[in-house]
Amino acid sequence: MWGPIQVPLSSGPSVRLSPLQLSDDLPDVEVVNNAKVDKLRQQGLIDVEQVADEQAEAADTDEAPDAEQRSRGRKRAAPSA
Repeated sequence: MWGPIQVPLSSGPSVRLSPLQLSDDLPDVEVVNNAKVDKLRQQGLIDVEQVADEQAEAADTDEAPDAEQRSRGRKRAAPSA
């Protein structure tokens, strides 16, 4: 199994992900057109998934059933299994 990885964000800071860990939701601008994120995806080290707008709206009103659906943005990075 792989160890933790650093995922650099477009705004400068990075997110440290342990194997099988999901990041908090991130704004699109942090991962779209980010060459380093694209490289990690191509290497199969992370996955980036789209979070539905309905989940983001539910999280804003505390209607989300669990932390998995909390949203501060639209993208989520997770190490590939």
